[in-house]
Amino acid sequence: MLHQGIVKLAGLALAACALAACGSQGSKAAQTAAPSGATAAYSAAANGRAIFRTGRDLDGHPILAASRPLKPACAACHGMNGSGGLHIADHAVSADLRHKALVTDQKPPYTLALLERAISRGIDNTGQPLNSVMPRWRMSARDLHDVSAYVLTLK
Repeated sequence: MLHQGIVKLAGLALAACALAACGSQGSKAAQTAAPSGATAAYSAAANGRAIFRTGRDLDGHPILAASRPLKPACAACHGMNGSGGLHIADHAVSADLRHKALVTDQKPPYTLALLERAISRGIDNTGQPLNSVMPRWRMSARDLHDVSAYVLTLK
């Protein structure tokens, strides 16, 4: 009987450690207490918007690139609304990232996965390399998903 109790206690201790470890992996924004004392919910949309507009996630961590980008945030080249059109180095013009340009007018249309690939690896929707002035951004899978999903909402 004592042995079963020790095994159950050890199992509970392992479960508690696992839960504690999972909880520590969340963002600081998700752990911030709301005024009512409840934990604020993580917002993928807010994180994607923050990354696009500021080049930082909701926790304030800068989004880095494989090599130094010309600008620190997506919006600096593509505009706050994603319309693009900024003339950049090497005769490049920043792309229009609004839904019509990325999805409606593209063959094949950009999907979430294709946009994630373009942002992180510099490969377009047809498998061709993007201009080298487009940074190859380095970020967590969550941040990459959030900013890509945000871009697909631009109208």
